[in-house]
Amino acid sequence: MITFKELMNDPTMFKTFVRELAPAFKQPRFGMYSEEAYSETRDWKGVAALNGRIPMASMVDPYSGKPVIGSEKPLDMEGELPTFGNIVSFTSKEYTHIGAIERVIDDGVTNPEELIKYLNNYFERLAVGPLISIDKLFFETFSNGTSTILAADNLSGLSMSIDWGIPKKFVGTVWSDAANAKGLDDLETLYNYMKDTNGVILDKFTMNRNTFSLLQAQTSTKSAIGSYFAEGGTTTKYTGTPSLDAVNKVLISGKMLPPIQIEEYQISYYNTDGITIKKTESAFKDGRVSGTVGEIVGSFIWTPSDEQRMPDIEAVYQDVNHVMISKRTHKGKITFESELNGIVVPTMMEQMGILITDATA
Repeated sequence: MITFKELMNDPTMFKTFVRELAPAFKQPRFGMYSEEAYSETRDWKGVAALNGRIPMASMVDPYSGKPVIGSEKPLDMEGELPTFGNIVSFTSKEYTHIGAIERVIDDGVTNPEELIKYLNNYFERLAVGPLISIDKLFFETFSNGTSTILAADNLSGLSMSIDWGIPKKFVGTVWSDAANAKGLDDLETLYNYMKDTNGVILDKFTMNRNTFSLLQAQTSTKSAIGSYFAEGGTTTKYTGTPSLDAVNKVLISGKMLPPIQIEEYQISYYNTDGITIKKTESAFKDGRVSGTVGEIVGSFIWTPSDEQRMPDIEAVYQDVNHVMISKRTHKGKITFESELNGIVVPTMMEQMGILITDATA
C-alpha cells in the first residue's frame, strides 16, 4: 500500500490522487443554469464586455474611494472578481490519525478506502468550498436579484452588494395569509407584467418547496383545483392540498401560463473545522418566485489564479473544476490551499422577473 508520506512527497502521485478523488466530490448546482465564460483578467470590465453594463456595487470611484451602487455603465471605475478558497494544514494531530489508519490497514482490520475517506473530507472542503460559495451567490441572484458578499467571506477581501436590476413585483396579499392570498393570480400578474412591459414571454416559474407549500395551502388555490384519483375502477375527487401536477395543469391549461418548477437545492454551512455541519438551508430564497425564459440564467465568469499564471517552484498544483489546489511543505507541516476567481453574472437578467410573495408594495 502507498503510504500518506509517499503520496505527499511524490508530485505526480499527489496530482493523480486529487484527480481521482474529484469525481466523488459534491457538485455545485449553478452549472445547471449557467454557461462558462473565460475572462483574461479579474477586472470587472470583463463583465462589461459580456453583459453590456456593470451594475456593480464593488466598483470603486477612483476619486472618492467609495463603492458605486446601482450605476449604469459607469466610467473610470475599477474592481475585481472575488476570490474564494480554503486552507487546510496537516500537523502532528493529522499525522497521528493517519498513522493509526495505516496500521490497521496493514493489520488487515480495515481496507485502504478508510484512509481515502478520511482524506476526502479535507480535499472536498478545498475543492468544493469555493464552488459552494459561488452557488450561494448564484441562488441569491436567481431568487432575489442581488449578490451579497462580506469581505470576510472571500480571499480577495472584497465586500459587494450588487443589485442586478431584475424587475420585481409585489403581491397584493402575502402568501402566508392562506385565507385571502391569491397566488395563482399573482403569478398571472407577473407573467402579464413581463409580457406587456418588457416584451418577455416567461416559460417557467421557479420557487422552493416552502414557498410552494404556501401556495398549496391557499383557499383560492384549493378552490381552483379538484384532484381526481382512480381507485378500483372508480374515480374519487380529492379536495385536500393540491399536488404540483394539479397546480401546473391549472396554470397551463386553465390560465395559459408557464408551469412551476421546484428548486430544492440545499446549501450547508460548516463549523470552523470545515467538516461538521452547522446548518443547512434552501439555496433558493423563501418568499420568492423567479420567472425565466429557457434553462440558462447567466454566465459563470472565471479567470486563472495568480499562482496559475506564475507558479511557485516550491508548490505542487492540481486544477479541479477551475479551483486551483496547491500543496506546500514547510518544517514538517503540509499546507493545502484552494483558490477560485469567479462569479455568476445573470446575463439573462432582461428576460427575468421576480415575484416577492412575503411582502406587499
